[in-house]
Amino acid sequence: MLTIRRLLIIPIICVIADGILGILPCSVQAQQPQQLAPVNVEARPYGEQLIGPYNQPRWSARGRFSAKTDVYVLPPFSFYLDLDYHGTFPRVGKSDHLFTQELELGLPYRFQLAFELDEEHQNGRSQIPFTTIEGRWALANWSKIPLNPTLLVEYDIGTGKQYPVQPGQNAEKEGGDPIGDLVRQRVSIPDSYELRLLLGQEIGTSIEFAANIFFDQDLWADREREIGFSTASSFAVRGEALKVGLETSYQNVSRPGARSKAQNIFELGPSFTVKPSPHTRIDLAPLFGVTNDSPHLDLFVIFSIDFGSGAVAEVESPAAQGGRH
Repeated sequence: MLTIRRLLIIPIICVIADGILGILPCSVQAQQPQQLAPVNVEARPYGEQLIGPYNQPRWSARGRFSAKTDVYVLPPFSFYLDLDYHGTFPRVGKSDHLFTQELELGLPYRFQLAFELDEEHQNGRSQIPFTTIEGRWALANWSKIPLNPTLLVEYDIGTGKQYPVQPGQNAEKEGGDPIGDLVRQRVSIPDSYELRLLLGQEIGTSIEFAANIFFDQDLWADREREIGFSTASSFAVRGEALKVGLETSYQNVSRPGARSKAQNIFELGPSFTVKPSPHTRIDLAPLFGVTNDSPHLDLFVIFSIDFGSGAVAEVESPAAQGGRH
């Protein structure tokens, strides 16, 4: 099983690699133009540019737009690595801490693949609850269809136990029936699938917006179902270097035979994005529960590094660096 110490090794290596990329002299980069993928450059708000064969803005060229909202697809053969922390602090029960490593790869014809490995820490116990395989496909190049719709399919492979609840939920109460708790510990987390529609659009010259509509279904056990949506908006304070925004999330969680007793989880909160270098990005989003079924707080901290689109654009267009960073 992975440990937090081993998880932290990845961002350290990524920062060192990014530092090496950042200190390469321009003359060295100029001597190897044949190694660079072609990139389309067009003037954008705040110095941002269209990149890649899909003519997409840079903010859409990463799978994760915000804490709980995705957008579009990566340019072909660009590669993203995310290291995420998701802390859930429920109204009743123990807090849950989920660490995720996500690898995203852009493919031709507007396809994208991703793989996630999760580690959960809850009430003094650690486990790998599930692993995730994801695929998505954008219906057209950017701006050809309003809101740039993208289809996402995700499959979770359950590998852990439901103790005391699955990550992100707070249905279990502290104490309670000890026999019920013992039975709950032995229940395996079921496989599940998720279908999602991703939408994204620029509003005016300074606001970026994304929204997701999703359906999530467990395949066995209590066959829990989730239906909901998430939205996120972002305002560029200093181009790509600093952004602030607002995020919302709604989930309707129910089980067969008890749909009328579904949990209604609604959260909202601010989001903050800092880009300390051309290749790295840090996102922070504290989402506060509004309904009684919602946790007090869902806290997201996301570190990501770009091994594709960002690096190419920096080399191809050095004159625009001052406007973006």
